[in-house]
Amino acid sequence: MSRILVFSDVHANLVALEAVLEAAGDVTEVWNLGDVVGYGPRPRECVERVIGLNPTASLIGNHDWAAIGRLALDEFNPVARFATYWTTAHLGAEHMNYLEGLPNRVIEDDWMLVHGSPRHPVWEYVYTARVAHQNFEFFDSPVCFLGHTHIQLYISEEMAARGVPPIQPSDGDVLEITSTRYIVNPGSVGQPRDNDPNAAFAIFEPELRRVTFRRVTYDIAKTQAQMEEAGLPRPLISRLALGV
Repeated sequence: MSRILVFSDVHANLVALEAVLEAAGDVTEVWNLGDVVGYGPRPRECVERVIGLNPTASLIGNHDWAAIGRLALDEFNPVARFATYWTTAHLGAEHMNYLEGLPNRVIEDDWMLVHGSPRHPVWEYVYTARVAHQNFEFFDSPVCFLGHTHIQLYISEEMAARGVPPIQPSDGDVLEITSTRYIVNPGSVGQPRDNDPNAAFAIFEPELRRVTFRRVTYDIAKTQAQMEEAGLPRPLISRLALGV
């Protein structure tokens, strides 16, 4: 029986990533939905940790692209631009090469995986019924797993068509994949923005057609101290404790 760890938006927060891996327990596969780096203090270590997990699927995110020079920083705010320059300076050639080789979408056993959206795999944010409804036209799989928004959520095709907002689950909530299709976001490991600072992830059991949403506490102060030591911007440091 497959038990798949699905995570996104680690953002170089190694402390949070380790907490997620411990909380997930034994899994048969790992799916990384992108943005391993950016914002956080441990980009090299997070890339190496993800590589070591031997993920079945590992995707590129917009911050990963930015760090390797494949995305212009025009749409990044000054804080994000500074963090990107810092990240690039702290990645080695082997980390750059790994990120460079990542795809922007994967179909894994009939499940769609992207970072942003089916329509725009790297950049588009899906957190409203309107945008979700538009994106259901761009995939045929029962579920599309995506990240990017840093908000743990799910929405069915039926909900999106009726304009019903996505549901933001609580820790331990279970989504049963029924006859309708879904968009599912496991949330962010390293920088949640749904007013919950705890690291987010999901466990997917495809044979049971079941997604379990999880949150786990981690030592936020430790990551913040690492960011202080690195000289990363104060807004990025303070927001970790707020989940915004």
